[in-house]
Amino acid sequence: MKVLIQNLQKKEGLATQLSATYDPDVLLVQEINLTSETSPFPANNVSSMGYGTAIGSRFELSNIQTILSPYSECGGFIHKKTTVATVKSIQFVSFHGYNGQPFKNKEKLVAHVEAVLAVLSPSGPALFAGDFNTWSEEHLVAVKVCMEKFHFSLAYSWSYPGRKKRTLDHAFARGLKISGMLDYSCESDHRGAILEIEVMEDS
Repeated sequence: MKVLIQNLQKKEGLATQLSATYDPDVLLVQEINLTSETSPFPANNVSSMGYGTAIGSRFELSNIQTILSPYSECGGFIHKKTTVATVKSIQFVSFHGYNGQPFKNKEKLVAHVEAVLAVLSPSGPALFAGDFNTWSEEHLVAVKVCMEKFHFSLAYSWSYPGRKKRTLDHAFARGLKISGMLDYSCESDHRGAILEIEVMEDS
């Protein structure tokens, strides 16, 4: 199964464009401008302006859930949004992590990750991916420790342009074999990634 992961930076129609270019089976997108897309995203968690996270797929989606970060940002007006859905027995998470500019509070990011983990199945194949806003090595280590408690391991990280030593975007997997991975540039300020995944036999 081919999975595309991308922070779209609210660029109009970018998810539809990337879907046509790469033909993924599943799309996990963040900062989508939903009203500008012609590709369907039946699982989405967006604001009244149409911005947030979403999951699209050529296959049927089930068990759709939406989660807000427990902490607000931008003077209390924004809660980062997460979308969860199951496709062919795999639970997918499109995650846009707590940022908290300018302080970038590590504990609040971990609390956001924990809030999402709390609604997931405790076992079984899953891919938890997106823009984690891990602005420091300490942020990433804290997130990894949290994810490992739920048997997720870091499968792939890809660089943010201009920040080669720090990565914001990651994919954590559980019960999945990653048979291929690549990242690419596009109109967004974030690079995107494509993973080829399959369920492990013992999952």
